[in-house]
Amino acid sequence: MKKYTVLILLFLFITIHSFGQINKTKIIDNGGSGPYKAIAASEKTLPNFVIYRPQNIKLATKTEGELPILVWANGGCMNSSIHHERFLTEVASQGYIIIAIGELQMTVEERVHESTTNKMLLEGIDWINEQSNNKNSDYYKMVDLNKIASCGMSCGGAQVMAVADDSRIETYMMFNSGMGDMTMAGAGKEALKLLHGKIIYIVGGESDIAYNNALLDFENINEVPVAFANHKTAGHGGTFAEEYGGSFAKMALDWLDWQLKGKDNSNVFLEHDLGNYSGWTMKSKGF
Repeated sequence: MKKYTVLILLFLFITIHSFGQINKTKIIDNGGSGPYKAIAASEKTLPNFVIYRPQNIKLATKTEGELPILVWANGGCMNSSIHHERFLTEVASQGYIIIAIGELQMTVEERVHESTTNKMLLEGIDWINEQSNNKNSDYYKMVDLNKIASCGMSCGGAQVMAVADDSRIETYMMFNSGMGDMTMAGAGKEALKLLHGKIIYIVGGESDIAYNNALLDFENINEVPVAFANHKTAGHGGTFAEEYGGSFAKMALDWLDWQLKGKDNSNVFLEHDLGNYSGWTMKSKGF
């Protein structure tokens, strides 16, 4: 009996030591298909966000080095990433830290529809900056603050554009989103001139309500390199609901690995080599 008590106390010590800042966690798709099983976590010091991350960050950094960062804004500019959690888990399982707007929800029924502010993307960056310098944090010296992607889906993409001038952002990802000639979340087509890093649009074909706006953005962007990845039949919902985030996650990872990890996936975007992407088209300019 004494032996089992010691084992239980040891387990609790390891758990508290490893996850001392975490309120609760959730596992999606068995942690993703990547080499670093991921969790969705609610952090005590950032209650209005979810952190999608490798469960064992130290193990990931042994192989990857300091991990790149994504900040994520949701469809509808809403305060929940639950409809994107399979996609976000998959990306995290490949060695990324993702800070997504909205509290962690265990089920869809928990979701409360409330709008969020654009500045929350920057709050996420501020928080991970502080954590990376905090010796008591799981993220201490574990993240690369020079490798940050700002990402959003639909209205969340407009939030990305609204804070596009923040110098800490290395690259942008617009999912089922585009400004066109409209104004949303306080951003309009003038925001395109604030871009200072490479950007990709990932859309779901002509049935995607954001398709035409995204295409117009592609045509109007001349200051930075831009790619336009189009899944011809995915629609506005993309493949976020599919296991491991579907081919949207694969496309996102090819882009992120190229932009933030230096892996040479340029053939997908510059040579339009889509052998692994049935039903997709690609175009790019400015590279």
